[in-house]
Amino acid sequence: AYFLFHLPDLTPLMDTLVYLNLSFNNILCTLFFPFTVPFPPQVFNIKILPVLVLWNNPIREIPNDIHTLKSLKKFTVSFNLLSHLPSGLFLLEDLWYLDIACNDTSFIPNDIKNLRRLKHLNIEGKQLFALLFGVLNLPLKYLRIDNTFIYPLVWNEKIQNQPQKLTHLAALCFSRNNLEERYTDITEDIKKILDNFTVCDCCSGPRYGKGLRLIRLYRSVFRFGGLPFYFHACSS
Repeated sequence: AYFLFHLPDLTPLMDTLVYLNLSFNNILCTLFFPFTVPFPPQVFNIKILPVLVLWNNPIREIPNDIHTLKSLKKFTVSFNLLSHLPSGLFLLEDLWYLDIACNDTSFIPNDIKNLRRLKHLNIEGKQLFALLFGVLNLPLKYLRIDNTFIYPLVWNEKIQNQPQKLTHLAALCFSRNNLEERYTDITEDIKKILDNFTVCDCCSGPRYGKGLRLIRLYRSVFRFGGLPFYFHACSS
């Protein structure tokens, strides 16, 4: 709460600092304001840092280099201006506490499932209408989802599906039935289509194109009743 734009020299503390609280400052990290001081690079040199608190700053972006803080166990970045979360955040194997409440994010990446030790997750105050299914893989003991759009009245507009393209359905049929064993002379343009897929959230098989969007309720999970989860399916 000193409204700092940048940090003082932390070099003398690099080998001993275990708790860094930068709440209520003017620390910025953004690609849109190059004239400002970026996310403090000194932080990434504190390799043993287990606790980093950035509550209430005008931070718009967390660098992907956050994954270099291998010892980070508790990360609070609530009440900022984040519009997305970097993939590097989900490489922190020891992270057990994550507070990203009250930001501009409306999407929690499915890579959150990689945080195998995450016990505490606060995603309050977001434009979320459902949670991605990857959250089901987390060993959560505490989940806070207050002040979100997780309410049935808004689901219909969020799961409107367009018809799947015949090209994508044909590719799915081709892949499911292992037809590459029968048809060995495949043109490059067809091979490119067959190689361009993601993983279906429901069957873990290939999903071509956007697939179908589904919201399913889980009656009793993380001490909540009727918590909605979002899935992308390869087919009906």
